[in-house]
Amino acid sequence: MYPLGLLLLLLLTSLGLSGCGEPARPTVNLDRAVDIGDLDQLRRHLYWGTDINRPNTDGNYPLHVAANAGRVTIARELVRSGAHLDARDSSDRTPLETALYHGRTRVAEMLVRQGAALDPQAMLFSLIRQGVSGRDSLDFLTRRGADLDALDEDGLAPLHRAIEQGRLEQATRLIRAGVDINLPDREGRTPLAIAQTKGQRGIIALLKQYGARS
Repeated sequence: MYPLGLLLLLLLTSLGLSGCGEPARPTVNLDRAVDIGDLDQLRRHLYWGTDINRPNTDGNYPLHVAANAGRVTIARELVRSGAHLDARDSSDRTPLETALYHGRTRVAEMLVRQGAALDPQAMLFSLIRQGVSGRDSLDFLTRRGADLDALDEDGLAPLHRAIEQGRLEQATRLIRAGVDINLPDREGRTPLAIAQTKGQRGIIALLKQYGARS
């Protein structure tokens, strides 16, 4: 027979070994853990079965939150754990579109490598309609085949669309990216003609500065 003290020691050792590898329960909610990039808390949520494909009260999924915040490691962990790449948030954006909307191209690259569907031209048109003017996102799409001078279903190229919506910053970014500044839309209107019709003095000055013709 073993002494009582030794028996207690063996019992405590056994209990300690049985708990090895089991993380503590999360102490931070999932959205917060994702937003601040707390990988330990995220892994606790994954271990204890938190649903990563359930939107929060704002209609945003954890993968969208990670894409918005530019959390590459967190986003990769979510995808590998089964986060849906095609889920749409309250703004009807996929995680990939969310990443590009916020200029998070490293997250976007990871999502594409993990299988996120990407139509570069359609994504370009969508982002232009939403007012995105970030150089990184435009470069990301043009490197993958998007044409900055292509006409969309309304017969407008990205520059026409930016002028129609009165977006000076976006128009400036597109011009500096090398778009055809005199490209006519489906109705034959040049960018300068559209700006003159809209009475957009700032954009008119910008176009003339770069040699636009009416």
